[in-house]
Amino acid sequence: MTERNVFGLSFYAKYGEQLQPDYADLFGKVEAAIFNREDLLDPIWDSVWANTRRAVDWFGGRNTSFHFPVNHSNIVTDPFVKSRLIETLQRSEQLGIPHVVVHANQLYLLEEWKHQNMDELRAGFLDCLQDVIYQAGSSVSVCLENLPPIGNLYDDADPVFIFTKDFQDIQIGKMFFTWDICHYFNTVYTMNFARTHPEFQGMLPSYSPCDYMDFKTMISKIKHWHFSAFNQIANPITQSSCREGVLPWESCVDESLYAEALTLIHEDAVRENKAIIFEISEKDYTRRTHVLQMLEWAKKVVKEHSLS
Repeated sequence: MTERNVFGLSFYAKYGEQLQPDYADLFGKVEAAIFNREDLLDPIWDSVWANTRRAVDWFGGRNTSFHFPVNHSNIVTDPFVKSRLIETLQRSEQLGIPHVVVHANQLYLLEEWKHQNMDELRAGFLDCLQDVIYQAGSSVSVCLENLPPIGNLYDDADPVFIFTKDFQDIQIGKMFFTWDICHYFNTVYTMNFARTHPEFQGMLPSYSPCDYMDFKTMISKIKHWHFSAFNQIANPITQSSCREGVLPWESCVDESLYAEALTLIHEDAVRENKAIIFEISEKDYTRRTHVLQMLEWAKKVVKEHSLS
């Protein structure tokens, strides 16, 4: 590609074999991700940073991002997890990594959400995150990610930051957003379904009408993009699970909407040197066939748009 290559892939940073040096010839960006609290423990923690350092060597620090864990990793209630996030910001700065991605990790079972105060949880998380940023003393941007309205296995949710309105009043230094297209398309599809299914709507922790492209209103605060598709919404009534990380033509949402979103965010990413990280599911993460299909599809979409 003649223009800046902003397309990237993610890898599970405790497994160095998931990232090969020849990927740097195909992708311009990379994201080192960890998922579980146990990944924060030694000796896994040391391996995570050794593999992240290798990613920096191959792609460059400016082209690398780090994704903090999502499972059992609540910085508000777990001082150890909070300390590891502070350390993550400091280590990232040392490696020249500009962005660390975080989830709110305010996870409860669906029935438990009836007894939770969403506004208080949101405010408590933001206060804690602000303290993390202050203690780290780092120039690294913390990028809060939007999540879907129900967990993939339909029994729980982390829904405090899912709509654009949940982000619009946040004003914290060094804090920006990672916008996940898969998560947001899931949110919109779920809200559309809930509009005509009142029993389902009543089970949601949060409901609000929204549109696939309304994230455009906050694009200046989005510093980082995640891109993939999903195959169906999680539904506790039908006990249907959601599978994320599929390719756009495998989704229940029309492929053309993914192409429209990609065209929009690619223009922004090239202009501002932001990463578009493909979070694509694979049968074998040492042989990344699906993410290569995603890359070819994305390049085709961008080329067709440039010729139109």
